[in-house]
Amino acid sequence: MILLLLHEQKITMGPKTAEIAIIRERREDSNRAISERDVPGIAQYWMDDIIVISGEGGQYIGKKLLVQVFKDMFKTQPPLFVRRPQDIIIGESQVLAWETGEWEYNTDSFRGNYSAMWRKVAGQWLIQSELFVSLD
Repeated sequence: MILLLLHEQKITMGPKTAEIAIIRERREDSNRAISERDVPGIAQYWMDDIIVISGEGGQYIGKKLLVQVFKDMFKTQPPLFVRRPQDIIIGESQVLAWETGEWEYNTDSFRGNYSAMWRKVAGQWLIQSELFVSLD
């Protein structure tokens, strides 16, 4: 068991709660990497065959392509955005997880909802796919 202090409450965490905390921490780290324009920091949580559908419906397949997309975005006016998880559910097998929440740009007025599929590979949670929907 892991003990965690949240909002000054002591919570005893079971296995699934601990896994949720790990995914939430990885999301926070990914958000930090975006704010710092750190492409390797962002990409470290992607599977090689990641699939992303952007807020306007663009489709991107593969870590190699997404790394280039982020490098290109950060060369010009970088769209700095943040994802805020609202719900993370660990599957019964503890191999797959579902994350859903809201995203918004820090540098523009775009915002929306997102979902992500996480897969545990060799003991590490990695993003297999993400779907963003712009609500503006």
